[in-house]
Amino acid sequence: MALLDHAAQRLLERLRLKVRPRAASGDQGGHRSEVRASGLEFAERREYVVGDDARKIDWQAFARNRTLSVRTFEEEHDARVYVLVDVSASMTRGAPPKLEVARQVAASFGFLGMNQVDRVRVIPFSDTVGRATPVLRRRDDYPGLEAFLSALSPQGATSFEASTRAFLQRFPGRGVVVVVSDLMEASDWSPSLRQLAQRGHQLSVVRVRCDEDHSPDFHGELELCDAETGDLLTVAVTKDLLDAYRAELEAHVERTRDACRRLGGRLVEAPVEQPFDQLLRQVLAPSLEHP
Repeated sequence: MALLDHAAQRLLERLRLKVRPRAASGDQGGHRSEVRASGLEFAERREYVVGDDARKIDWQAFARNRTLSVRTFEEEHDARVYVLVDVSASMTRGAPPKLEVARQVAASFGFLGMNQVDRVRVIPFSDTVGRATPVLRRRDDYPGLEAFLSALSPQGATSFEASTRAFLQRFPGRGVVVVVSDLMEASDWSPSLRQLAQRGHQLSVVRVRCDEDHSPDFHGELELCDAETGDLLTVAVTKDLLDAYRAELEAHVERTRDACRRLGGRLVEAPVEQPFDQLLRQVLAPSLEHP
């Protein structure tokens, strides 16, 4: 079964990923920024000032109004789009499983990037980063992305700190970084997100969650197995314990949300129980260009 059906692909064809100039490379591609140099499309005319390149003077306008002006242009730049997909063991939970929705979210961002000729890499991570896709740039590359995502299998624990460190070592070029994860890790993500922002990356975090994450159906004395580490723990599950668990999880998510906001990024929620067509619009909205 395809990760993105025909309707989803038609929707994505009409959308454009918003990329801040700092996150774009200098190569020509699918993003525009105004520059005072030759470019692809005329943007505006402004008054000439001493020091401007005389070659940019609009002599036709001068002939009409006897005023010196220069033409500015919109130059298109491509961007690197890195989609980091959490493949730790906790992604097996939910109905549908969180990893299934994470695959669809990653496919959507990848499709957007390839549709505007960006350089897309999809990179799985758990306690470190795994094997990445090759650079994907064209719509013709999309079937390969689907095959790659469909082959991902969840296992192991999450270490976003170690994964970020490995990612920065292997992929030095700045770009758009989209992290797709359930955030089911106790460690604070803020320092790692700060490292990514300091390298010039534009940040988005998509939190894939399920009802079971917030409201586990546990009661009485149980032997629990950590889905990521395999550790066994015997606990007496009480209402107070569940309330404390929910409070800590919500605090962790809010710390991550606040860190994204301070760094110019955004955290959006992707509940697996939501119909995908609604979820897709909700997840993508903060990352899109608007006319």
